[in-house]
Amino acid sequence: MTILQLQVFAAAAEAKSFTRAAEDLGFTQSAVSQMIQSLEKELGILLFHRSRQGIVLTGNGEVMLKHARLILHTTQVMKEEAALAVQMQAGSLRIGATPDIACRFVPELSEVFKQSFPGAEMVVFEGESEEINEWIASGVIDVGITMFPDPQWHSVPLIRDEMVVLLPENHRLGQEPFLNFEQIKEQCFLMPKDEDLRKLLLSRHPGFNVVMEVKDFNTIQVMVQEGLGLSILPRFYISRLGAKLPAVSFAPALMQEVVMAVKNESDIPPLAAEFMRLGLAYIRKHRQDAVTGE
Repeated sequence: MTILQLQVFAAAAEAKSFTRAAEDLGFTQSAVSQMIQSLEKELGILLFHRSRQGIVLTGNGEVMLKHARLILHTTQVMKEEAALAVQMQAGSLRIGATPDIACRFVPELSEVFKQSFPGAEMVVFEGESEEINEWIASGVIDVGITMFPDPQWHSVPLIRDEMVVLLPENHRLGQEPFLNFEQIKEQCFLMPKDEDLRKLLLSRHPGFNVVMEVKDFNTIQVMVQEGLGLSILPRFYISRLGAKLPAVSFAPALMQEVVMAVKNESDIPPLAAEFMRLGLAYIRKHRQDAVTGE
């Protein structure tokens, strides 16, 4: 029994004619008849009743047709998945991320992706949230990793990180269990020069006493240590920098949520879908700030 025999059998059953099945498949009528007869001989049953009016499936033929269609469907799925695997191994994935996010998450997510798809090319574009949204819209990137996706995109939460107030040593507010924006509004403030963080902070409190905007988080830490002001940073960064400075939470909590965004949930490129799947699995396993959906 061969796949070709099953294809001919299914085509003949659908056409109700060996001649029309032969025309549809590009075979001669004799070749189709011979393949059907060979299949019937192998199975030991008649698949069709033959008459001058045409062919009709026998009872056994109807049962065998269900099996044949299932085998043909499975074969087609195998071919499609194999072709997809070849395509993904040699394909290209374009990721867009804001600078802060790019240095925090992209290296580890890239490593996880490369382990599964070593032959695929991965290109990372850095830009602000507005650029990320424009790149998604125009197809420049396949996946955007950002804090502020356009509402029309399909977004998958990646991490949720608490924002905390970083204070100089011995600062009077360092003993507080929680802080609010009113308590720090008169303080000299070092604004992170990251557009997404800046946008988040100003959306919650537009009245900061900003004395300087600082791009590098290590520099912010040093400046806070020197008593030049206080700042607000994701807790992840403070723990990663090994800062010994007081870091006080807000009440209510101020959270930074990072998402992976694509243009259309129903039309995600295969490599992009795999990147998102692998990335979410890795973050949920290795990061305490993962968004679990609970």
